[in-house]
Amino acid sequence: MKTVLTFAYGSNLDRAQMRERCPDATPVGRAVLRGYRIAFAGASRRWDGAGVATLLPARARTVSGVLYALSEESLAVLDRFEGHPHVYVRCRVCVTDEWGRRRFAQAYCLPPQPEAIPATRYLRKITRAYERLGFSLKALEEALGSAA
Repeated sequence: MKTVLTFAYGSNLDRAQMRERCPDATPVGRAVLRGYRIAFAGASRRWDGAGVATLLPARARTVSGVLYALSEESLAVLDRFEGHPHVYVRCRVCVTDEWGRRRFAQAYCLPPQPEAIPATRYLRKITRAYERLGFSLKALEEALGSAA
């Protein structure tokens, strides 16, 4: 079965959400995306018009996340949840996995939009995942500061 490597960095870090959406998603491990920052932007209908996570180019910054191996069927399901291609678009990224290997993966990114404050529930979901994974909360705090 062909799989697609996907870099999760926002609400898809939530294990329960990924299990519900894509039961056959296999966590491959943690990874870091260099040269980007996490940001909140747009106006999500699912989150009452609030901002959602995206990736923005930023020198000397990094985004922590998790790599998942998805079947093509699960990728199609995740596309629907992410509103691909009308809300999020798939972008190809090169991440460094927890073993120091560079891996190409797809990630969901918003087209350029103004930064916006996320819904409290949405931010809480991402914050809990960051804490569970041992990621620094500094990136989320900076993203909130940029959105304000």
